[in-house]
Amino acid sequence: MDASILIVGEASFSNQLLKRVRGLSAMTVWSADSADVALASLEKHLPELVVLQATASENWTLCKSIRQQWHPLWVYCIWLDHGSDTADLTPHQVLQRQAQRTSKAMEVGGDTYLWWPVQQASPRASPQLQEDPGLGRIMQAHIRAGLQRVQAYRDLSQTNDLLSAIALSDALTELGNRRALDWELPREIQSTRKLEQPLSLLILDIDFFKSVNDRHGHLVGDQVLQMVAERLRHNMRFYETPFRYGGEEFVILLKNTSLEEGERVGERLRQLMDNNPFVIDAELDLSLTVSIGVATLQPNDDEAGMTLLGRADRNLLKAKATGRNRVVVSSVDPSV
Repeated sequence: MDASILIVGEASFSNQLLKRVRGLSAMTVWSADSADVALASLEKHLPELVVLQATASENWTLCKSIRQQWHPLWVYCIWLDHGSDTADLTPHQVLQRQAQRTSKAMEVGGDTYLWWPVQQASPRASPQLQEDPGLGRIMQAHIRAGLQRVQAYRDLSQTNDLLSAIALSDALTELGNRRALDWELPREIQSTRKLEQPLSLLILDIDFFKSVNDRHGHLVGDQVLQMVAERLRHNMRFYETPFRYGGEEFVILLKNTSLEEGERVGERLRQLMDNNPFVIDAELDLSLTVSIGVATLQPNDDEAGMTLLGRADRNLLKAKATGRNRVVVSSVDPSV
């Protein structure tokens, strides 16, 4: 894993940390001497690890911001407390101090808290992190653990993204499937109503598709479905989203599109299918048509889009009942 780390603290703190912890110099390291500088850095690149100087009070607020603004498991936050030596404290007091500081670090979103006391040879000398090999190994162990956790989470996220994409994709046509439509349609309805824009929807059905399967076999039928999907994919504008609804039916969501514009889109697609034969191979090309039903969102339509879909489907049935190879549009329920 090509790891990166952001160290937030005084320049002396960052410099000493790089010198004392083996392996840090091999990572991509950014330093920020204040929380504001760190936030600006995080806007540009998101590191795997963040080491926060615990004695800088502004870093406690910074840690909360990291957890709120960025994904909490994509960054591993290590609090490093280089406060003064505790020679004058009893063992019980040292444990109390450690427990209190650790609790506070966890409460603001830190993943671990380490106390690395400083030593000062003389009053005029700058505080130095103690040259204790054990402390260095602990720091290295936490860095490895943090990197492993971040990598494991990112791998899991990528796997989940892939599984989600597979679950929402039609394997044959590579368009969104019905599940994807069921997820997307309510979101578009909510967005449309919030923006006070129109939303139209059309259902496209391949005419006499059963005869294609019966005469030429299902492999040819599958090729036809793939070719229809390809034509839809390459003839859609960025705000027109096609889905395979099931069988030989396809649904196209038309964002910010009025009923009249939706009818024009439907007619464009009807002509695209009608005027261009489906060439299966050198010996077979099929002349196929489609029927299309179009509807637009109404104020009384439900939030899931079922009434909108139902209205477009009834328009599709009317198109098929009145001769096929046509587009039927209505702004109200055609059964009324």
